Amino acid sequence: MALISFPPPLAQSTKPSVKIWRRVAAALLLGWLTGCAQTPTETAPGTHIRFYSINSDGQFSELSLVPGREEPGCQDMPLDLKVHRVAQVGFAVCRVFARNECPDDTALVMRWSGKQSRSDPNKNQPTIRITPGSLWLFEAGREIEVASWRCDLEG
Repeated sequence: MALISFPPPLAQSTKPSVKIWRRVAAALLLGWLTGCAQTPTETAPGTHIRFYSINSDGQFSELSLVPGREEPGCQDMPLDLKVHRVAQVGFAVCRVFARNECPDDTALVMRWSGKQSRSDPNKNQPTIRITPGSLWLFEAGREIEVASWRCDLEG
C-alpha cells in the first residue's frame, strides 16, 4: 500500500499574509451584508392604508395580508378583494381603483361616514381622494371589489 504524502506546511513567512487576506475578505463580506440589510424607506413612520371586509353577520375584518400597505405609489392587490371600508394614516391622499395598475378612469368614489369636517372639506362630499381617517365607505354600495390603490405623501 502506497503512502499518501501531505502537502508541506506553509512557511512561517506566508502565514501572516494569509491571515491578513482572510481578515480583509471577512471585513468586505461583513460590509456587504450590512449594506444589504439596510432597506431604504421613503415613507414617514406610521403611514399605511387598511382595508376592511364585512361578513354576513355585519362584523368587520381587516384584510391584513395585503403587501405594500405602507408604501407610497401604485400598489396592486394580490387578488381582487371585496372591501367594505378603507382607512388611511399618514399619507396626504389615497385613491382606490377597480382595475390593476391604478388607471385614473377606474377610481372608486368614496364618502366619509364620520362627522362633517370644518378642516377637511374633502370629507363633506363624495370623492375619489381619501384623506387621513378610518371611516371611508364606498358610494356605490356595501362592498366593492378593489384591484389597486395609490397613496401619496404630498397632496
